[in-house]
Amino acid sequence: MAESVSLPVWPRVGGILFRHILREVLLACVGVALVLLVLLVTNQLAFMLGRVAAGQVPGPLLLEMVGLAVVQNCSVILPISLLLGITLALGRLYHDSEMAAAQACGMSPLTPFAAAGVVTVLASLAAAYIAFEAGPEGARRSFDIRAEGLRTALVRGLAPGQFRSLDDRAVLYFRELDAQGTLHEVFFQRRLPGDEAAVEIIVADKAHYQLAADGSLAAVVLEQGSRYEGIPGQGAWRTMQFREQTVPVPPPPESSSAPRPDMQSTATLRNSADARFRGEFHWRIATVVITVLLGLLAVPLSRLQPRQGRYGRIIHVVLFYAVYVNLLIWGRGLFDKGGVPDWAGLWWVHAVMLVLALLMLRRR
Repeated sequence: MAESVSLPVWPRVGGILFRHILREVLLACVGVALVLLVLLVTNQLAFMLGRVAAGQVPGPLLLEMVGLAVVQNCSVILPISLLLGITLALGRLYHDSEMAAAQACGMSPLTPFAAAGVVTVLASLAAAYIAFEAGPEGARRSFDIRAEGLRTALVRGLAPGQFRSLDDRAVLYFRELDAQGTLHEVFFQRRLPGDEAAVEIIVADKAHYQLAADGSLAAVVLEQGSRYEGIPGQGAWRTMQFREQTVPVPPPPESSSAPRPDMQSTATLRNSADARFRGEFHWRIATVVITVLLGLLAVPLSRLQPRQGRYGRIIHVVLFYAVYVNLLIWGRGLFDKGGVPDWAGLWWVHAVMLVLALLMLRRR
């Protein structure tokens, strides 16, 4: 009677097979992350160069802004890097029959899970740090840089004694700019709203900027001057002497007085009653949960069928990730509108995708 052979159930952490699979998974995940990181840096560099050209970001701070944007978007890179890396690494092992040979030699079925779990833990810790600490801090720093860029946009690169067009309706001239940013001997002209023929001309001793609460440029305040209003070519002009005259400047499209949820600390979000803030809180948790789930689900999803190509599972896992992320975005919007109770948050999305993954595995 043949003697039965029992395979080990628990993986030998530290064994040769475990180290081999761990090395393959880690190298694949790092490689995918580097490729996505290069694409992200290129995209953000082009985007920030446009903002520098528009005067919204000071040129010397360009690289810092790109770095801050990359840090904030790393929470998006980590899950897909983990999913693709594990799928590519284990797919190669299955395709080259290394996994079949390892299982024939007594490797535990849990060994690939243990190797992927180590990388998943590292990626999840990084995702948690970015979501709860580095991301909000980077958002606040980026906002401060943009606010400073908007505050100085009108005079950046403009030498005294030159006319500067602020927009399609206004022209600014000043003779001197001191270290505090105050303009001296100022000439300001603009077309009046509602009447394209009428113009307003202001001559003032000095002027400075007045900022809104969110740091965006709100108005130019002129001091000790005269204001002339009328239609060129006609003699009926209104003249007024003033001590202080405030000329509103239209804020840029991206500026808003409402506080941004992504800039708030996690404690503020957790204790807030605002649906948008609570939605941001659940979104930060979701970035960590999706990293953990994708890291573990990638192991069974990457298993190849006999005679299946090495990259046969890539399109499936990419589609799975796309559905997962878009469902999270839709759930976030639904939560912000009050369509989901707070206790459910975005957990129901994770539950739906977990059930979907189990159905896919059962079908196979």
